[in-house]
Amino acid sequence: MTTGGTTRAVGVGVLVLSLALTGCGGKKKNKKHKSGSGSSHSRTIGGAAGGSAAKGAGSLSGARDAKAILPPAETMPAALRTVSTELHSRAKAPSVCKDPTGKCKGAVANGQVGYRSTDKAKGVDYDLIVYRRDSAAGLAFATWDNYVRTHTRELKVVEGPRQGAGSVAFGPVGRGQQNTRQIVILQGKFVATLKLRDDSGAGDAMKDLNALAEVYAKRLEQASRDETPTATAADVRL
Repeated sequence: MTTGGTTRAVGVGVLVLSLALTGCGGKKKNKKHKSGSGSSHSRTIGGAAGGSAAKGAGSLSGARDAKAILPPAETMPAALRTVSTELHSRAKAPSVCKDPTGKCKGAVANGQVGYRSTDKAKGVDYDLIVYRRDSAAGLAFATWDNYVRTHTRELKVVEGPRQGAGSVAFGPVGRGQQNTRQIVILQGKFVATLKLRDDSGAGDAMKDLNALAEVYAKRLEQASRDETPTATAADVRL
């Protein structure tokens, strides 16, 4: 009787333990199911539906906008119609994203063009970055503005008329640097830069920059209104 009782007790204990283990196994399956749902959700956010795949994508329409805004040779002053950099645009962010760092965040297209005088004494370089949203362009312009105003050992702000929705003009610090001036212009989803160099010794770099920047800003404004940019500097005398 003692042996039989012991056997029954052991059997009951095994049954209880088995049921307990079965219960634990059920909870583990539920946890795995929850974990699986979370993984599926993560893949949706990070995949084609959003996240990283779309984050670095370029914009063909943005590249077309950039190409339309950048001035062709026939819209330039007669003294600056020799092409130094062919007009081009790309459906991607610029390859160089420093000075200032962060200017490429949210960029979907960019383009450049450059012109010089026949004697190479004068030259202008146009650069344009197209952003996915106006807000991204605004942040990029703020980055530019802060960079210019805080790097006082290398750059100095030059006062001038505001262009577009916002602009900042500046030049390098140092003797003999008055011949180089640059301006950054914000308009909608565009941030444009224009750099002018005049080594002729006879011109006024800031005056010339303002004249060209005014036309550049008009082309930006026209594009922001979904109009074909037609503003021209062909009648500007430098």
